[in-house]
Amino acid sequence: MKTMHASLLALALAGIMTAGASSALSAKEITVGIASTFTTMDPYDAGDTLSQTAAKSMYEGLFGLDKDMKIRNVLAESYDVSADGLVYTIHLRKASCSTTARNFRPMP
Repeated sequence: MKTMHASLLALALAGIMTAGASSALSAKEITVGIASTFTTMDPYDAGDTLSQTAAKSMYEGLFGLDKDMKIRNVLAESYDVSADGLVYTIHLRKASCSTTARNFRPMP
């Protein structure tokens, strides 16, 4: 009985995904169904696990962790540290900049 329910569910999901595939490719927004309420989509303000998970699925950081938990570059191409260790200069990958990034100014 459980196998039959699982098969019907899989079949229904496949039908839904196939029907919406062409429109999903040209969509400009996404819809996510969540059984709870998250507090924010701002990754810097997210204090609860659900909000952090939702924000992580939409934003990339300058650096990330690989499978061995070692730091790797994500949006950063490289970085330099000043001799006194107080100033970090981060060089962004060219492909990571959008056309709106021309006026990018770091926050003070």
